[in-house]
Amino acid sequence: MYRIVLPIILFISSLAGADEFRTWSNPDKTKSFEAQFLSSKDDTVVLRLKSFKNITVDINKLHVDDQLWIKQNKSDTAKATATSNNKIKEINENVVFDTLVFGDKRAEVTKKLFESKLVSTKMSQVHIARTGLNNIFTTREKIAGLTFSLSFNWDASDELVEVSLQSENISSQDYSTHVKNCYKELEKILISIYGKPKQSTEMPSINELKDDQMLSSHVWRLNQGGSILLGTSKMEGNYQAVVRFTKEVH
Repeated sequence: MYRIVLPIILFISSLAGADEFRTWSNPDKTKSFEAQFLSSKDDTVVLRLKSFKNITVDINKLHVDDQLWIKQNKSDTAKATATSNNKIKEINENVVFDTLVFGDKRAEVTKKLFESKLVSTKMSQVHIARTGLNNIFTTREKIAGLTFSLSFNWDASDELVEVSLQSENISSQDYSTHVKNCYKELEKILISIYGKPKQSTEMPSINELKDDQMLSSHVWRLNQGGSILLGTSKMEGNYQAVVRFTKEVH
């Protein structure tokens, strides 16, 4: 079975359904929210929030305009879902993030990132040639309301051996809320993809973290060799949720 990491899931989810998030409202339009249409069955509809959480809503609890939209787009969504399933089959099982593979040269990684539909940067390739790739590309979609930046490690032959996704900086006051919420969302997603981790414990407490340090709580093994680590980190007094894809076996 193909193993697909988080950003691939985000890409595939964008193929399924309406392709874009839209505004949904209650019958009298006094409340609204942004979500992506995934599917409908009988009297309910499944929507994906921007936090990546799926919710099931009774259709009669939506505004009449939304109900009409569902009827008009149901068949198109089924076709898009079939397309997304075909995309899954095409994904190389050696992929660890987006289209990146352990062993990719730095130039190849740069090329793939600029072609990616999952991450983006405002910097030019000329500028990146001077600054390097770390923390230059960010995810297009937020997870639990947070944007992630990418960093990389290379071996002596300049081949990719590690990709890390690190959330935006969060203050110590919000460690137990914003960081924890994001951490929990990542845990759910990784378990849904890779199953039960080989090792797991509680999220590191704020007092355990030291500056420039990541502590992992969960470890998954990759079929192609290597590991996935989930944890939190502290950088310059701020805190982050982190997912690390590494060639090392933990």
